[in-house]
Amino acid sequence: MNARTRRRSAALTTVAALAAGLLATLPGQASAASGSWPAIDGKLLYTDVGGQLAFVNPDGTSSNSFHPTGNQGAWSADGSQVAFVNPYDDHVRTAWADSEDTGIDIAMPAGSGWHPKDPTFWYGGGGIVFAAGGRLRLTAADGTRAPKALFGTDVDGCDSKPSGAVNGTLAFVRTGTSCTTTGTPAVWVYNGRTGAFTKLAANANEPSISPDGTAVAFTRTVDGHKQLFSVKTDGTGLTQLTTDATDHNRPAWSPQGNRIAYDIYFTGSPDTGPSGPQVWIHDLGTGTETQVPQGDGTDVAWQPIRDNAISRVWGSDTYDTNIAASKWTWNTVGTSTPGLMNAGAAVLISKSDAAYATTATSLAGKKRGPVLMTSGTGLDASVQTELKRMLPKGKTVYLVGGTKILSSAVASKVTSLGYTAKRLSDVSRYSTSVAVAKTITSAPKYVFLATGTDYHNALAASSAAGSLGSSGTAVVLLTEGSTMTASVYGYLNKYSPSTTRIITVGTDAESALAKAYNAGKMPNWPSKYTYYRVADGTPQSNARQLAQFWWSLPSDAAVASVSSWRGGVSASSAMTTFGPLLWTETTSLPYDTKRYLMWMSSSLHHVAVFGGTSSVDASVLPKIGAAIGVGTHYVYRPYYKGVAPQSTAAQPLPSSTVSAPSPDLAPLRVTATR
Repeated sequence: MNARTRRRSAALTTVAALAAGLLATLPGQASAASGSWPAIDGKLLYTDVGGQLAFVNPDGTSSNSFHPTGNQGAWSADGSQVAFVNPYDDHVRTAWADSEDTGIDIAMPAGSGWHPKDPTFWYGGGGIVFAAGGRLRLTAADGTRAPKALFGTDVDGCDSKPSGAVNGTLAFVRTGTSCTTTGTPAVWVYNGRTGAFTKLAANANEPSISPDGTAVAFTRTVDGHKQLFSVKTDGTGLTQLTTDATDHNRPAWSPQGNRIAYDIYFTGSPDTGPSGPQVWIHDLGTGTETQVPQGDGTDVAWQPIRDNAISRVWGSDTYDTNIAASKWTWNTVGTSTPGLMNAGAAVLISKSDAAYATTATSLAGKKRGPVLMTSGTGLDASVQTELKRMLPKGKTVYLVGGTKILSSAVASKVTSLGYTAKRLSDVSRYSTSVAVAKTITSAPKYVFLATGTDYHNALAASSAAGSLGSSGTAVVLLTEGSTMTASVYGYLNKYSPSTTRIITVGTDAESALAKAYNAGKMPNWPSKYTYYRVADGTPQSNARQLAQFWWSLPSDAAVASVSSWRGGVSASSAMTTFGPLLWTETTSLPYDTKRYLMWMSSSLHHVAVFGGTSSVDASVLPKIGAAIGVGTHYVYRPYYKGVAPQSTAAQPLPSSTVSAPSPDLAPLRVTATR
């Protein structure tokens, strides 16, 4: 998945610059100073004298307590989340910037004896690196991956105090040759893209990497006092920043890169006030030092306020939105627009039959093409035009359903346009889902089961299956409500549940599996088997749960109206290899969808909404923006008929920002016996 769809490039110059760590001039934004990036300076987070996390503005206004049981706070790349250490249970935890509610609780492995310190977000915010047991550890910011060693060996030294940047560079302290030896601390940088290590400065401690990853601030003792220094990550430009006779602790870059916050210990007197820690700011341009009023604490971290992105892709009606979604994703034949992909196939469905449309996205993801909806009696002119625009002649166009769903006239027209028409069909929607599955792979690693009597769960499952792309081996089979047809259980009987993971999406599918198994319909299955259960109460909650365990740290998500299966098809088809399908109400953002967006906010930079305001009202967009970021800090990009706004320039993201699916189904595991 090295290509990028438009929503990750032409739509998102802001996000592209973020992920690439570029020093770029964005539309409507002045050129920034060296070391800056696309974010503005937000609040200062610090640990107050009572051991609690607190906020204060850099000018000393709006000081308030944030969380009662945490320290060593760090900000996500967009300023939406805080990671910190809970000293009472030695867990790393997250919380949202606009709420004291705790988000993810990341426990240390049982028996490890780890005492985590100095968590830091890495890359776009999906990973959290922290120090424990003399090594740097990596965990997922959404809590779906157990902490593990970042580096493969600990023989090089004792590592601590990590500081991560959005471009994949990580600064840290290495002392000695192991944690049992004594040595002078030195600041190193690790390039997450190349795996290279560079020693930046000896006799150095407490590194803070600039947000764009181009420079590191650190402390070094000079004449008995800790002073601030900076150095570029290529090892050049070593500069001493402070010289006064006080200890400067734990520097933190401002998001704009032109100031550094730190703390000192102030020895008070009856005239000057009580002793205690204070937060100060060093201006890199003028060299001046300024105390932050009310900022009495340590371990300061500076919030970046960055605009995330929300796109709307729509047309004059739901069918035109389907065409718009294809234009938004796929190149015109013979051209190569940065951010768009070259189609290798197309999948046709009837625009009046939801049942046969639900598995189409799983096939489209595998074959690398759009799902297009047409009339059942003939190939619509708009679909003909879109096929000729995006699909080279000679490629295959798949027709899902028999001639009662898509007539022979549709196939004949496809052939006359110079394509190979391949029909996937059987006597019912259920047996047709088997035909689609067989076309995707002969050796499925994952089989999703969802009812074919309602589109919601099946479309979410189809989106997940198709997300694996051309190498994918995930399929979707439809149940007849809470029963299973012979074609479906006959297919399942050919595969062992010990090697093919069966995922039931919804209570009907789970019931259908149990009934078929208990009735002896899968005689080749053992007397005890495992499956994976997604079974919440609503379509929104099922889509949320599936997204949570199927996608690891997505940077993109698609949102469609829960009342529109056509919108769901367009959304999942356009976004299938880049993020999950989520459902929304027309005028409100459902709790489950909002909660998922908030939990993923450290890595989720962009949400694409499919359909016009009659499907997803304009009032829902600010709610999405607040869920994935801070307040109203998002950029809106409208793509009417799939066309990019004229002011938006294409700027593809680097391949290292791919957030490919990485299923972690262990929490969904269920063991059943006959």
